[in-house]
Amino acid sequence: MVLQTQFAQIKNNSLYIDDVNALDLVKEYGTPLYVMSEGHIRHQFNELKTKFLDKYDNVLPLFASKSFSCLAIYKLAKEYGVGIDCVSAGEISIALKAGFDPHKIYFHGNNKLPSEIEYALSHDVDHFVIDNFYEIEIVEEIATRLNKTVYATVRVVPEIKAGGHGFIQTGHKDTKFGFSARNGIYLDAISKIAQSKSIQFEGIHCHIGSQVFDLYAYISAMKRFVGFAYEIYDKLGIMVTKINAGGGYGIAYTKKDEPLDFEVITTEIMKTIKEGYDKRGWEMPMVLVEPGRYVVGNAGITLYTVGAIKEIPEVRTYMSIDGGMTDNIRTCLYDADYDGIIVNKAEQPKDTKVTVSGKICESGDIVVKELMVAKPESGDIFAQFSTGAYHYSMSSNYNQLPKPAVVFTYQGKSKVVIRRQTFDDLTYFDTEDCY
Repeated sequence: MVLQTQFAQIKNNSLYIDDVNALDLVKEYGTPLYVMSEGHIRHQFNELKTKFLDKYDNVLPLFASKSFSCLAIYKLAKEYGVGIDCVSAGEISIALKAGFDPHKIYFHGNNKLPSEIEYALSHDVDHFVIDNFYEIEIVEEIATRLNKTVYATVRVVPEIKAGGHGFIQTGHKDTKFGFSARNGIYLDAISKIAQSKSIQFEGIHCHIGSQVFDLYAYISAMKRFVGFAYEIYDKLGIMVTKINAGGGYGIAYTKKDEPLDFEVITTEIMKTIKEGYDKRGWEMPMVLVEPGRYVVGNAGITLYTVGAIKEIPEVRTYMSIDGGMTDNIRTCLYDADYDGIIVNKAEQPKDTKVTVSGKICESGDIVVKELMVAKPESGDIFAQFSTGAYHYSMSSNYNQLPKPAVVFTYQGKSKVVIRRQTFDDLTYFDTEDCY
């Protein structure tokens, strides 16, 4: 079972999260319920601070906010002095509402809309990860009109295949993200930016994928990016003063997963870049990293109530819960594996193999494909582990299910940070002028 023992423990035949009994959470807030251990989140942010931000000069860890975006998480990120990356004006708007420093926001995305660019610049978000030639043109036009300067990091494809499912591998040659390193394409982009009056080139950005367990993939990518820095200087006479090494830091969803230690990854990243720059006698560039799942993934536990139990002889036993692909699309989308337990039978023998299925009208609505649990009964409480990243962020109202609440636990207490949706919320944007 994948539990962060410091923050989630099994005792007294139940599950405790930050010393809060999960069954008490169910009584108070209902199910389905996203529970996030603030203790674990704070621990992870402190890792970013002490093992990277405070350890090196001229570095900045960015929380990849697409993994989990809300006022509460941005306030915590701000408290620990880290930056964030955002991939939409919507994410930026929430961060700004939380009081986040706009100059510590890095704006990502492969198709930033003109309205989003204008919104960002109007609110002093000036660090952009430039993805394509079209973006260079519209950023130049809007920044000039608003009399703003954009500090650009150019996303370059390293052509390294790493990560879990194919849908989360972003660094290979066939990807919608970034400029190709082939045929001088990325050099043409940097040259065009260098001619701009409103965009200032600073560096290059790398992202190889998500759930990366291969340390050499990071080392290989950074060696390639040092080579890009050489090429940019030799051919364009432009110094790369910033390298964004990206994210992709994996977590353990099940016992099979063997994630890399954060400090091991960042040590190798910094070592590789320094060795490469030392060979040219250059000063070390600013280095950024973008952990997201690493911060919040294992902090999350989703609580469900068990409903129908359907045994198909010699096939499988379906254990249905009161949520599904609306609050966890990752199993359907990425064939993801998870661990979990029957909370009210936490210390009982796991003697029954089940497939945890949702209540959505789709055959693909599977939450956990196969899992050994204590013999389930209707009314039991099921806890799915490691649901802090990309669960709430990717949730939907399919079948018109209201989205669950999000509760933070910390030091024996709990609080709602996102309220549960109601039926009235489902028609909030409907108009009366119906035909």
